[in-house]
Amino acid sequence: MSPAASLSAAVLFFAGIAPASAQPVTEPAEAARSDLPVTGEITLFQSPGRVLVMMRVGDGDLLPMVFDTGSDGNTIDLSLVDRLKLERIGEVQEVDGSTGHVRILPSVALRELTVGGLPVGSIDAAAVEYDRNDAMGIFSSETFTQSLLYLDLASGRAVLTARDAATRPAEAPIDYVDGLPTVHMVMPDGGTMVAHFDTGFDGALSLPLSMIDKVPLEHPAQVVGRFRSISQEGDVYGGRIRGTVRIGPVVLENPEVTFLGDIANIGLPILRKLTLVIDAEANRNWVLAPGSLPEGDQ
Repeated sequence: MSPAASLSAAVLFFAGIAPASAQPVTEPAEAARSDLPVTGEITLFQSPGRVLVMMRVGDGDLLPMVFDTGSDGNTIDLSLVDRLKLERIGEVQEVDGSTGHVRILPSVALRELTVGGLPVGSIDAAAVEYDRNDAMGIFSSETFTQSLLYLDLASGRAVLTARDAATRPAEAPIDYVDGLPTVHMVMPDGGTMVAHFDTGFDGALSLPLSMIDKVPLEHPAQVVGRFRSISQEGDVYGGRIRGTVRIGPVVLENPEVTFLGDIANIGLPILRKLTLVIDAEANRNWVLAPGSLPEGDQ
């Protein structure tokens, strides 16, 4: 959904899957993840409702993938398993982040991988019948466990730096909640609420369905559209919050909101107003002003 789109016409898309999606059901015969880069820059492609990277396995064709901070695991379309002759290394449990729906999926190894022009080595991915409207799967920002990832969507940049004091933000980090990049939003009443940053969500702000009668709204919430997640569809309720919501450096006055699932999600329109720094190895992140790239990369 375009940042300027009306809620009445909303069809929200959640690319991400919840943290349990990365949990193996069977142990892989061989560790698939190796040779991850420490430094470099990932080339991103953006539309109003999408952040994509181009992925190549070996010397194969380029494949568009959703670059997703709202998923802790990688996913590829099932058709690629035979097409690319991918090795099956086990099974994973996928939990849909917006509905809680659980599936068991085959896990495959992606070797000699290039993502956004950057050699990535080898990683694992769940194989699923993915909606191939504009991508062939999901590439998770949590893949880069050897680096700090500076994601500044306003400038279209994703920069990897070493995990050391020289490149670490001076501000205090925020610990992940449920295995994903997190912020503690300040709500109109001054209280805080945990929210995930989700580049796979094309809406601006989504709150748990349980909050629909607890957040001050200008008018009662109503059905404003449909959601489509990785495995299910359903109604979306929405409205406009009465008051101020603060998300790191971003201040929202009377923002539009949707209600879905059991945790708050912050999507692309807001992510494009800040810099998100991810330390996937330590399960923590920083929320900075836009343009806050490491010295030498600005």
